[in-house]
Amino acid sequence: MFDAKSLVSEASSVHCRSATVFDDNETFELQQHLEKCEREIIELKFENTIFEAAVERKKSEFLIPQSSSLLTPVSSSQATTPIGSYQDSSNTNATGRVERLARKQSKSRSTQSDIRIRLTLEQKLAIVASEYEQIKTEALRRNTVNERNTDQSESDIEWIDVELEDFQLAITELLKLKESSIDKRTRKVIGEKMSRYFHEHLQARESTTNKLRDRSGGLRKQIVRLDSQLKQKEEMGETLHEVDFNQLKIENKQYLDKIDEKNVELVLLKRQVAKVTQLLNHYKDNLHTSTVDLIDIEKRINKQDHLHEYAEKEIVAVNNEQYHVAKTHSNLVSQIENYQVPEILDYVRKKSLLSNLQRDCQVWQRKVELVSMSLRQSRQQWETIQGAARLYNRNNI
Repeated sequence: MFDAKSLVSEASSVHCRSATVFDDNETFELQQHLEKCEREIIELKFENTIFEAAVERKKSEFLIPQSSSLLTPVSSSQATTPIGSYQDSSNTNATGRVERLARKQSKSRSTQSDIRIRLTLEQKLAIVASEYEQIKTEALRRNTVNERNTDQSESDIEWIDVELEDFQLAITELLKLKESSIDKRTRKVIGEKMSRYFHEHLQARESTTNKLRDRSGGLRKQIVRLDSQLKQKEEMGETLHEVDFNQLKIENKQYLDKIDEKNVELVLLKRQVAKVTQLLNHYKDNLHTSTVDLIDIEKRINKQDHLHEYAEKEIVAVNNEQYHVAKTHSNLVSQIENYQVPEILDYVRKKSLLSNLQRDCQVWQRKVELVSMSLRQSRQQWETIQGAARLYNRNNI
């Protein structure tokens, strides 16, 4: 009995754990599905706002009276504008709605997407493109208005600065005039100077107002003339209509497309120029290294040329020396070959003669030494005699 209860309790606990795991997985999936639905709702709200803005703009365009020249019949099969595509989508979706309502009676369950009118991708893209163009034009208009307002405010600020400078100058002049018109004795203001100042100031203002009046009259005449010219052009049919502006927009778009193509070509050409410049720099580096190597090789060649010239000169000198040595060697060889040993008596006689000559030489050297000693003594005596004579002459003087 105890074992059965324990088994039942274990089975119930396992079942509860599996149920909790299943609930966690289901809640996680439901949360993911909820997040996905929320994202889809946000996207659909954004699309609805865009489409509502497009519908309101189209309604306002239909309410504005248009000229008959701008109205062109557009067939349902060849409609390419956003208006035509939107009308086709409404017709096709209306028939689909009737068919879906008929099928709903036989089906047990149907989703909200079955009864909702949907637009095709091309229609959505057309609406988004038209809204983008409208937003762009509105942004350009606002930018122009803001620029005009900024220019107007800057001109107003400049005019106010000029007026303030004139006012400050007038105040400084009035204060200087007041200080100069005070009488030093009575310390009162002299009215004549002040009245003269105000009179001159009013005359200057009147002259400026007359100038501005003349200028404004000339501008008014110019405006009248330009208005008359514009009316004449309108009567002659030379003015621009909305069709001309649309044609200009189309041409502008074509030119912008061409400009984009040219910009793409320019980018490609710039890339090619960058590659060519990179190759040119690489070749320049190679040329520089090759020129440096060439200069080094030329220096080595010149050095080898000098060494070659020096070696040739050494070879010539060695050949000359070899010639002289060979000549002396041949002379010596010939002398050796022609050499004859002298007799013994001749050798003894020459040897005795040499000893006698050496002895006589020593004797003469000794005599020369003695004579030089006597010469030095006589020079000393002569110098003493000359010194004594000079002293005697000085004493006599």
